[in-house]
Amino acid sequence: MKKIGIVGGLAWPSTMTYYQTINEEIARLEGDGKNHCARMVISQTDFDEIERNQAEGNWQHVGELIAAEAASLKAAGADFFIIACNTVHMAYPYIMEHTDLPNIHIVDPVAEAAIAKGIGTVGLIGTGYTMEEDYFKGRLRDKYGLKVIVPEPEEIKMIHRALFAELVKDIVLPETKQMIVDVIGHLADRGAQSLILGCTEFGLMLHQEDSPIPLLDTTIEHAKAAAAWAMDD
Repeated sequence: MKKIGIVGGLAWPSTMTYYQTINEEIARLEGDGKNHCARMVISQTDFDEIERNQAEGNWQHVGELIAAEAASLKAAGADFFIIACNTVHMAYPYIMEHTDLPNIHIVDPVAEAAIAKGIGTVGLIGTGYTMEEDYFKGRLRDKYGLKVIVPEPEEIKMIHRALFAELVKDIVLPETKQMIVDVIGHLADRGAQSLILGCTEFGLMLHQEDSPIPLLDTTIEHAKAAAAWAMDD
C-alpha cells in the first residue's frame, strides 16, 4: 500500500473528513472484514496565513506555503499527495513546478464521477474564488467537456461570507443552510443536472436529502481517489 500525503488545515474541519473517508475506503477496498487503515501522513498549514494571502491576491505565496508542505510530506515518506482544499488549487501550477511528488488534482475525481453518471451540466458552489475564477470551471470545461453553472453575483457573495465566517470554523447555522439550499434550487431551475460541492467544508452542512439534484462532494471524491491510488500497486 502506498503512503498518502495530505496537506491539511485548509481549514481543519475538512481534514477530519478526509482522514475518516480515506480510512473507511481503504477498509472497504481491502474487503476482508479486518481492521485495515491507510498509510498516511498529514502536514498542516496555518489557515489564517493562507486566507490572508488569498484575500490579498498573493497566490504565489500561497503556492510557496503548499509546496513547502509537500516537501515535508515527501520527507515523511509519502508516495503522493493531495491538497485538502479547492481554493488553493488556484496556485496549482506553482505548487507542481516546485515539487516532484505526484498529486491528484481535486477537480479530476469529481469530474470523472459526474461523467460516470452521465451528467453534462453541473452547478458549482464554493468560495468566491472557485465560483468566479477559471481554475476550477476551466478544468471542468476544457478537460472534461462539462458545462458549468454558478450562482448569481449576490448569491456568490453570501456563500463566500458564510464559508469564511462559519463553515471553516465548524459552525453550521440553520439560516445559512437554508440560504444555500435555496441557491441549489435556483441552479437546478437554470439547468444544473447535478451540484458540485466545490468547497471541502460543504459536506459538514449539506446532504443529499437537502438537494433537488444529485450532489457531488469534492472532498469525498478526492478522498476516495486517494484511497484507490494507494491501493493500486
